[in-house]
Amino acid sequence: MGKQGYAPTMFAAAFALNGAAAETPDLVDQATGLLDAMNAEQRKAGTWAFSDRERFDIHYAPIDLEGARHGALADAAKRAGEGLLAAVMSARGHDKTRAIRELELDIRELESGRRGVEEFRDPDRYFWAVFGEPADDASWGFRFEGHHLSLNVTVAPGQPAATLPLFLGAQPRLVPEGMPSAGVAVLGEEERLARELYASLDESQRAAATLPYKRNRGHMRGQVSTLTDPAPVGLSRSGMNDDQRALLDAFLGQFAGLWNAEIAAARLGEIEAARENLHFAFVAADEPPFSFYVRVSGPGVLIEIDNSAGGDHLHAVWHRPGADFGEDLLATHLERHHTAVARR
Repeated sequence: MGKQGYAPTMFAAAFALNGAAAETPDLVDQATGLLDAMNAEQRKAGTWAFSDRERFDIHYAPIDLEGARHGALADAAKRAGEGLLAAVMSARGHDKTRAIRELELDIRELESGRRGVEEFRDPDRYFWAVFGEPADDASWGFRFEGHHLSLNVTVAPGQPAATLPLFLGAQPRLVPEGMPSAGVAVLGEEERLARELYASLDESQRAAATLPYKRNRGHMRGQVSTLTDPAPVGLSRSGMNDDQRALLDAFLGQFAGLWNAEIAAARLGEIEAARENLHFAFVAADEPPFSFYVRVSGPGVLIEIDNSAGGDHLHAVWHRPGADFGEDLLATHLERHHTAVARR
């Protein structure tokens, strides 16, 4: 179930995967290069004011997508777009976005014969949206979104980028032999760690962690644009032994390690602030096979993976409840700016 290993703690996971001493990429240069490589029509389709409500939009189904279509870009613009993704993500995170997009070819085979499948299931049917003008002294952001992928990045001067909410998906769960991506399990390591943690629980711990099974993503709270902290459910981290905490930290490290080193450290800091109030909840069913749901939640943290819709179609979301789309980062920047102005 996946080929990626894991480190024993959250902080070790992020820095082992990303490299603690890696130079922070210049997101402004990368985003400017993407915009400069677009033609006028694409740039018009793919840009909004930073204040536009479009920045808070997120799609969990590949319909009504807005922006400049990646597949319609010239080769230089495509390379610039991939360069922006590579700058904000770790190598593993960038690889995961490519694997998700390539799964469209597998879904195309699964849905062969359906009208419009060639157009609708396309690894290039992903869209760029840039909010504001990328600059070192201004707030701006971008979104890269399509089927089973929504990356939402907000940048404020002098701070690591905000990168939540995040949506990842995978279909099939594990690509069978004979298909284009045979053997790929995009969320396989995350699933393995969650199942291993649940299997390690004793009877009383399992009673606390287990939720009743619900079909069709009935437990998911995060398939929304923003939300407040959900009520804690499941087994608390404080109720786990050291080995179980290490598994929980490794699970969280898989998500944090999707980003570049600077951003990963910021996301881990947010998780660390909630560490002693984190809860782990899990549910699985034998029918359909491999159905499961996992939630890790705490103040300012919500990570969910759900595979209850047919057992072969995963959705994963990561929110910062109350502060999605960099709202806390922007508030900090505004406070600092006004304080600096008041002192002049």
